[in-house]
Amino acid sequence: MYDLVTQSVISLMVFSSIFMLIYTIFRFPVSAAPPIHRRFAGAVAEAESTIFDNTFLAPITGFFLAIANQFGIQSIRTRIWRDLNASGNRSGYSVEEYLAICLMTCFLLGMGTVFIQLIVSSTILILLIPLVFFAGFYIPLWTLRDAAKHRLYRIAKQLPYTLDLISLTMSSGASFTEAIETLIKDNPDEDLNQELQLAINEIKFGSTRAKSLTNLAKRIPIESLQSIVAATNQADKLGSPLAAILQTQADMLRVQRSVRAEKLAASASLRILIPSMLILIAVVTLVFSPLLIRLIQGDL
Repeated sequence: MYDLVTQSVISLMVFSSIFMLIYTIFRFPVSAAPPIHRRFAGAVAEAESTIFDNTFLAPITGFFLAIANQFGIQSIRTRIWRDLNASGNRSGYSVEEYLAICLMTCFLLGMGTVFIQLIVSSTILILLIPLVFFAGFYIPLWTLRDAAKHRLYRIAKQLPYTLDLISLTMSSGASFTEAIETLIKDNPDEDLNQELQLAINEIKFGSTRAKSLTNLAKRIPIESLQSIVAATNQADKLGSPLAAILQTQADMLRVQRSVRAEKLAASASLRILIPSMLILIAVVTLVFSPLLIRLIQGDL
């Protein structure tokens, strides 16, 4: 009787803790709508169809989307919004839609784990279920972060050459907007050109050039790009020649890349020292081991 009461109290406490956690997270709806000119600019780009456009799955996706609208952890919402922008977001997901994907993955993986445990051993490991639910929620987040990281690397690698082309086009008499549009027409599929297209769309929908470039720097959190945007906006205020400033920024990026490559080359020699020593010890041991064995056995 005592064990039954104890188990009941523990179960009630666990249930209450989980309920309070879920209630705290989903208590209030949170809106994360972007500014109106960003929504217009993003609407111009072609978006791929997603599971939220499937009418057959609409009851399921709508249910999880309604839960995602109540998700109140602002740090996770901010992280998703930042990574969606950095990854390009070709599918046009909102923060709520990607949260719904995380919740669906969490639910499917958790229920699948419970089902497999019941089939294999007819018992459920209580401690394993929260870990599986946690992993199911964070797998889409990790995937999105990895996609954003690789895209930011490609943009940083492409940036100096893009500045060269914009500077050359402006030196031939084109304006800043015309130079970017010419660059985009030549290669519209490159990651940086897609972000520049969004900036041009914002300008066409009434935003200022300084504001659109500032939004570009917020979407793509690369330090070199942020310094270029700051220099460009400063040149607009002071009336400085923009083509020369962009060329100077491109040269500075190349110098920084060369310095970074030299540092990596210098550190590579130190990193390879320990493996080289281990290989040398292994080779010496392999060569002299027969002699040592014969010496220990007294054959010499």
